[in-house]
Amino acid sequence: MMVIKFLTDEWANAVTAAANSDDAFRAAAKGHDVLMHVSVSGSPWSEEYYMHFSDGSLTIGIGGAPRGPDVEAEVSYETNVELSKGSLNGQTAAMTGQMKVVGDMMKMMTISKAQDRLSELESALDIEYQH
Repeated sequence: MMVIKFLTDEWANAVTAAANSDDAFRAAAKGHDVLMHVSVSGSPWSEEYYMHFSDGSLTIGIGGAPRGPDVEAEVSYETNVELSKGSLNGQTAAMTGQMKVVGDMMKMMTISKAQDRLSELESALDIEYQH
C-alpha cells in the first residue's frame, strides 16, 4: 500500500476514491449539495482544500473552492491531523473553538453522517503526517 502525504493531491484523490466507492458514504451524502472550503494554518503541504458533497458523491481538491463555498472552516494543521485520523470530529472541533466555521450551518448539519463515515474511511488509509 502506498503511503499518502496528508494535504497533497494524492491524499485528495485517495480520500475521494475511498468515499465514492463506499455504499454507506454514498447513502449518507445522497440528496445533499454542500461545498466546504478549509484553510489550514501551519501546514507543511497545502494551506487550503475543498470538499464538495454532491448528491451521493464527493470531490476533494487542493486549493481554492471552484465557486463560493457554503461553509468555510479554519483549522490548525494539528487539528486537521486529528480530524483526518478520526480522533476528533468536526462538531467537537467547532464547539471547542479548535475549528472556526462560518457559513450555512444548517447545510453543514445535513452532511454530518456523511462526514462521520468519511472520517472512518480516511483513518483507514495509510497517510503520512508531517510534524
